[in-house]
Amino acid sequence: MGTAESLMSIATAMAMGAGVVLPPALMVTFLYKESTGKPSKLEKAAQDWADAAKELSQAVQKITDLVNAIPGEAWTMDDRPLYESKVVDFGQQVDALASYIEAVQISIMVVAWALFTYAVFAMGMAVYLDALAIAAAAALAATATVVGAPAGATIFAECQALAAVGMKVTMVATGILAVTGVGVAAVMVGGAALTANSQEGNGATNAFDAFQKGMATGAAGAAANLAQAGVNSGLNFLSRGVPGVSRPAAELDFDADRDIDKTWNVGGGAKVSTPGGMGEFEGGYHAKIKDGQVQGQEAELKGKITTPGGMASASGGGKLEWDENENLKNKSFNAGVESGPLGTKGEYEGNWDQKNQYSDKYNVNSPFFNRVDGSTQKKKDDEPPPWEKNL
Repeated sequence: MGTAESLMSIATAMAMGAGVVLPPALMVTFLYKESTGKPSKLEKAAQDWADAAKELSQAVQKITDLVNAIPGEAWTMDDRPLYESKVVDFGQQVDALASYIEAVQISIMVVAWALFTYAVFAMGMAVYLDALAIAAAAALAATATVVGAPAGATIFAECQALAAVGMKVTMVATGILAVTGVGVAAVMVGGAALTANSQEGNGATNAFDAFQKGMATGAAGAAANLAQAGVNSGLNFLSRGVPGVSRPAAELDFDADRDIDKTWNVGGGAKVSTPGGMGEFEGGYHAKIKDGQVQGQEAELKGKITTPGGMASASGGGKLEWDENENLKNKSFNAGVESGPLGTKGEYEGNWDQKNQYSDKYNVNSPFFNRVDGSTQKKKDDEPPPWEKNL
């Protein structure tokens, strides 16, 4: 699973390169960018869901065993049958939940394997397009000669037609991947609704109401993700690669998440990379909102510049944080330099707290000097023990 991201990155670059002489490959580049995922993270998430289902099943078994272990003569009251009935109902509720969690785990793995399969397909298609691009470039060069012009033009046209076929095949594969995702989402939502109904049938009152509230809460996050996907699709299309045109690659991120204490984290960010990949810059803003009131805000900017050939790089950034009263409570910045060939790396961080007290930290790693968590600030002396304070 972990190789899928690397395969997609390589395949995207290869397809973009083929687009120099084969325009259909540019659309393939766009489709690859739209279909890139993180199957390794999905695999880990699926394992976490599987562990949760196993732990729930074990908990139900332990509760059932504890009740059954109570001797009849030790509990002869009339309420024992009622209690045992409640334990059975509870067990059925948890079993239903565990079954749904197992279905979620399987669904996530289906998506992970679909992404991995698509990555393998993408790599094969990229190799095919690059081979066509080489043939097309040779044919195009042949058209510059009197003898080779007729044959070169024919071969070039055939390469364009074959590339168009490859583009159509990629569209079909991308469509299958999309349908797989939609189908899995339907299974998960439908399974949640059926489980909620089942829970109510086993005595969990208002379970379906809780499901509906959960859907309403999740709708805000889903809307943010859909808006993010829509904007990023447009950016991916613009950065698919056009011969003779150099554009920066850009990516947007929108957030709308609610935590357990009903505090919303809303905001967004943008990431821009220069056409040559030498510069990468990010910026973002987020606010915490609870009961319609802003509980805190933060804004951050950072960037990294790499020298041609990757000999060295420099990075830097800053962050501002405000409290619920819109008072600036924290200001920080960071800067760093790194050179892989020289085996040298240095980082510096500075921070002003709400009382405007400054603190810093630096790390240096080089063949000549090393320091971890160093500081330019004078270290505070340890507080004397109580028996020495009055001396």
